[in-house]
Amino acid sequence: MKIVGKTDKGFKRSDNQDRFVAGTLENGISFGFVCDGMGGANGGSVASGMLCKTLEEMLFLQGENKAMNAEEAVLDAVSVACAQIYTKAENDTSLSGMGTTLSGVSVCDDTCNVYNVGDSRVYIMREGVLTQITEDHSVVRQLFRQGAISEEEMAAHPQKNLITRAVGVRKEVEVDVSEIRLKKGDRLLCASDGLTNFVPKREIESMMMQRDLYAVPDMLIKAALKNDASDNITALVLEY
Repeated sequence: MKIVGKTDKGFKRSDNQDRFVAGTLENGISFGFVCDGMGGANGGSVASGMLCKTLEEMLFLQGENKAMNAEEAVLDAVSVACAQIYTKAENDTSLSGMGTTLSGVSVCDDTCNVYNVGDSRVYIMREGVLTQITEDHSVVRQLFRQGAISEEEMAAHPQKNLITRAVGVRKEVEVDVSEIRLKKGDRLLCASDGLTNFVPKREIESMMMQRDLYAVPDMLIKAALKNDASDNITALVLEY
């Protein structure tokens, strides 16, 4: 599994509240996660940092376990981090309301589990076609499903940045999990909304097809910056 990621605070934000973590364990399981923090003066970076740290620590703790269940390990780590973030915010008023999105994958052999909380996304690039796997937990997505707005109206809606689910805003969180079978050459993209809100899907698709995998995250971020992204930007790419 090849893995490469990059994050940038962008031109409009004073700090970067995005975080990502990725790696391959001794038992052969690979993983990658993107977290986009929210809340408080520095609460977003605290929340996303705590979630990434917990995921990394708990996964590597089981890294030698050949019988490891990747999905259970990830969900356990998210559960622990969620409670920790919530408690820290309860005990520090400057961090009140902090939380973070989560988008990511764990890969064992050809089985890929996809995880999602919030509006960060996971895509798969297969045979030149980019497909979004996750579904946003957002106000505009909810309105779209209800038929209240069109897909075109979602992009310009005044509440497009409001999410309906995040890790840490409550003691527990529900994580959407799906499973796909990978084929040789498949590429996975985990991205924060600082990328997906400012780079059209067709442009992401074109850059995801670039032969040099290690250049892709940099290209994606440069495209978002060129389009005057007003948010932090993170792109994590994995190739099977």
